[in-house]
Amino acid sequence: MGLACRLSALGLLLSALLVCTRSQDRESVFAIVGEDFTFSPKVNGTIREITWMKNKDKAAEWEQDAKSPVYYYSLAERGVLETSSGNLTIKKLNIGDAAEYEAQVLPVGVDQLQYTKFVLAVLDPPPPSVLNCSITNGQIRISCEIQFSKDVRYSWYRDDRKIDANSPVLELKGNVNPSEKVLCVREVSKTKINNSISLSTCIPENPESLSRGRAGLIAFFVIIIILLLFMGALVVLWKRGLLSNILDQIPTKHSAVYKSEEQHLTDDDRFPEESGQKEDYENISGRNQEPEEKKNSKESLSMNQADNSSNQEKTEEKKNSKESLSMSQADHSFNQEKTDLKLESETD
Repeated sequence: MGLACRLSALGLLLSALLVCTRSQDRESVFAIVGEDFTFSPKVNGTIREITWMKNKDKAAEWEQDAKSPVYYYSLAERGVLETSSGNLTIKKLNIGDAAEYEAQVLPVGVDQLQYTKFVLAVLDPPPPSVLNCSITNGQIRISCEIQFSKDVRYSWYRDDRKIDANSPVLELKGNVNPSEKVLCVREVSKTKINNSISLSTCIPENPESLSRGRAGLIAFFVIIIILLLFMGALVVLWKRGLLSNILDQIPTKHSAVYKSEEQHLTDDDRFPEESGQKEDYENISGRNQEPEEKKNSKESLSMNQADNSSNQEKTEEKKNSKESLSMSQADHSFNQEKTDLKLESETD
């Protein structure tokens, strides 16, 4: 009996030392703000009860007879406790989640708790960065290194083909296809940062092509500026009401054709309903019309005849005036003779 008591006491001491040793074990872990992080405790046996502590406060707990776990404080909406494994997941981490977490597990058939501790550090995301490339000794050197307090894992892809290289720097031979793209993937915890670069940006261009490209770019900007100025002038004219006047003064092709056709239109063409009755007569009379030259000669001849008749009338009038003058002179002489005769008779 004395030996059995001694062995049982020794077993209790060893178990107490084991519990104390487990309680002193801490695993330092880290995660990035916004990530989901899962704690995985060490469990021997089937879980009967489990309690998670954040520093010295309860964060979550579950008993075998309970239907679902109970969450406390900030984990009420962001915590997920798996009763079979004891894993605790915190969704969308923030800086306030950084703390010491402890899992207290009581397996079935065991009267001693099993402890697992974690010290969680929540870090800000890595700073943004771009890829840099250069040519050294005929080789293209691409760097995507970032400065971070924790380990960073690097992966490289060349036109969607993975390159076996876990380094922040990738070196390629100078004889490459400029159209290819290189992708660098940086992993910190569960956060991935992807950046790609085209190999054409790493290969120096011909100076002549550079000058041509610059000249084309300058010409493009000049054209853009001219178009903007022209549109601005149109807007100013439109606001002042001058644009409509300018458009009215500009003859269009349609209006010119319309005017030329209108000049050749006659009254009969404009009013075809009134000329319908005259159409047959005009068609018949049009056949009998004389040529334009003959018509003109006839008109000139009639004008000459009119001139001759007018000259003849003038001559006859002049002749009549002379005859009337001679008759008046004869009458005067006749009256004079009668007067002389009368005087002579009176004298006798």
